[in-house]
Amino acid sequence: MRPTPDRLRPFLAAAAAALLSLLPALPALSQPYPARPIRVVTPFPPGSTADLVPRTLAQKVQVSVGQPVVIDNRPGAAGMIGADAVAKSPADGYTVLSHTVAIAIGPHLAKSPFDLLKDLVPLTQTVSGSYVLVVHPSFPANTLREWIDIVRRSPGRYNYASYGSGSGPHLAMEMLKQEGGLYIVHVPFRGAAPALQELLAGRVEMAFDTSVAVLPHLRAGRLKAIAVGGPKALAALPGVPTVASVYAGFDSDGWQGLFLPAGTPPDVVARLNAEFVRAVRAPDFVQQMADLGFTAVGSSAADFAAFVRAEHERYGRLIRDRRIQPD
Repeated sequence: MRPTPDRLRPFLAAAAAALLSLLPALPALSQPYPARPIRVVTPFPPGSTADLVPRTLAQKVQVSVGQPVVIDNRPGAAGMIGADAVAKSPADGYTVLSHTVAIAIGPHLAKSPFDLLKDLVPLTQTVSGSYVLVVHPSFPANTLREWIDIVRRSPGRYNYASYGSGSGPHLAMEMLKQEGGLYIVHVPFRGAAPALQELLAGRVEMAFDTSVAVLPHLRAGRLKAIAVGGPKALAALPGVPTVASVYAGFDSDGWQGLFLPAGTPPDVVARLNAEFVRAVRAPDFVQQMADLGFTAVGSSAADFAAFVRAEHERYGRLIRDRRIQPD
């Protein structure tokens, strides 16, 4: 073997040193997912209904994956700020978005900085949270059919509250007005709290709202439940019918679900789906959600993707048909 020329020895030594410097990183590259904390972005304030579900699930999933699962609240722009941050995050499985039906509504009301159907991968639907049609106790109806008859006989006499134009409760009532050929005046408020306060005070007669928000007031007799907006009756409201019992196919569901940045590896999507579905279907979580008027779902990624696409199209048609404009 011919000896290595002296002039090459410095270059070979440098190359060997560079290779040796990479060795400590090799075990990290081979570590199974997840190898570090997972961040769940929820684009709503802490303590809100939309924050409760992912926060509860995060506590369960971090135990099974052996890594912290932290909640990152990024409220603003009807949930679009947080969603956009996730859509632009690395597609490595370490950033998850928890969102509501608002993500299917928002792009039809204002220009979105991301494409829901291209820039995000639906992971799983976590819960179904039907809106409930409620009225002030002074309203002279106790059943859905009585409510329909009274409203139909007096077009424009009654008002309904919402969180704002284009919000889920607003669209639920517009859907019902469209189905029944009803005329009720919309009174939008800036947020859920003032809308509910005005309803409790009797300054507006009715509203759709989340079961979580209205259950304490229903139990205290401060509101009356007329109907459930989702396709199934709620265990927390025995005896209260669905709107679909009169108008077949009616569905105003305030669902929640998880998303990942587009391009996330399929094996990572599958792992996260399995972990979150296991947490969603845990008996204690199912019961906790039922007590709040939610139904735990835990769907496959493929089923949730089809559901999100259908919801996006359905609300787009409603917004165009009703000529709804943002506030």
